Amino acid sequence: MSKPIKTISAEELYYMPISHRETEMIVEEMIPQGLTILAGPSKSGKSWLVLDMGLAVATGKPLLGKETIKCGVLYFALEDRAARLQKRLHIIENEEPPDNLYLATECPPLEGGLLDSLHDHLKAHPDIRLIIIDTLQMIRESDGKMSSSNQYGHETDELSMLKKFAEARNIAIVIVHHTIKNVDPADPVNDIRGSTGMSATPDSILILRKKRVQKNGELTNISRDYPQWKMKLLFDQCRWHLEEIITEEEMAKEEIPEVLHRIAEMIETKGQWEGTMSQLLENIDEHETTPNALSRKIAQYGSLVFDPMRILVRQTRTSKERRYTFLHQSKSADETADSDDRCDERSNDEESSSSSLSSPMSEEERASCAERARQIVYGHQAR
Repeated sequence: MSKPIKTISAEELYYMPISHRETEMIVEEMIPQGLTILAGPSKSGKSWLVLDMGLAVATGKPLLGKETIKCGVLYFALEDRAARLQKRLHIIENEEPPDNLYLATECPPLEGGLLDSLHDHLKAHPDIRLIIIDTLQMIRESDGKMSSSNQYGHETDELSMLKKFAEARNIAIVIVHHTIKNVDPADPVNDIRGSTGMSATPDSILILRKKRVQKNGELTNISRDYPQWKMKLLFDQCRWHLEEIITEEEMAKEEIPEVLHRIAEMIETKGQWEGTMSQLLENIDEHETTPNALSRKIAQYGSLVFDPMRILVRQTRTSKERRYTFLHQSKSADETADSDDRCDERSNDEESSSSSLSSPMSEEERASCAERARQIVYGHQAR
């Protein structure tokens, strides 16, 4: 007999009393309870960072400006020998080393008894709430080639085992992993080596970017539970130091295409402009962006650039082309209401006949239509 499917109605779930306990952070806005992946290039300083993380959490000291919860830490330095690990401790720890930072240089593979060993160790050391595994590859049994679909399923299963183990015990597990050589400048998550399962499963992702010959690096955090951020770091004397932290809002502004700022400057100077994307690109002497790409950029980032500068954007489509109107001013609601009918009539004429292209709107009509479009978009129509 098949096993029945258990369901709950949306109404029942909506009114059901559920205890919503906030996810506790082992490291503020960096390491939550659950599973975190820290990925970076080979020889980029990942191991130095997680050793510093272990020391900070074990002593309750801040890590890169982020507060920590003091607790026991179990650190698997699986690519190191005891002698190298001791040398690293001598370099970065000048005070008495904490006795609640437990170090190991070997462990069973994930599918060969690791979770059972962790369970027993946590029973013997209940103070441990952070486990660091450096690296993921060292707890894998097989490095054989597999199809992309099999790889996704296998990697998801691996990480899910660790994630469920951490969640059941209210602890945090940090897995150190590698990134690919050809990084994605637009999305750091795509840097993680492996299938998309590597980024879909964790609760938090840390991407470390650093060129081997440079001292400067960037640490980007993507999480389910708190806003994204990026740190500008300096690697000096075998330790990472915080130079600047960039918020999610500031990161979004950094991603705004430069071409939109040039359009905004032109509109600010001219007051208004009307035409196609091709004509707009000619006006600003831009030859590397296609009209379709510019339309997408305006749709995605336009509000971040144009709204603060009080630039209104209206789009109309005729039988032959799509036209845009940019306006760096606003009209009153009464003036807009009086001109609504004329704006509608003129817009309908444009759509029904291509001859209207040779007879553009007057300045007053363009301003009125643009203001009406703004009111519709923001839900403040005056009539």
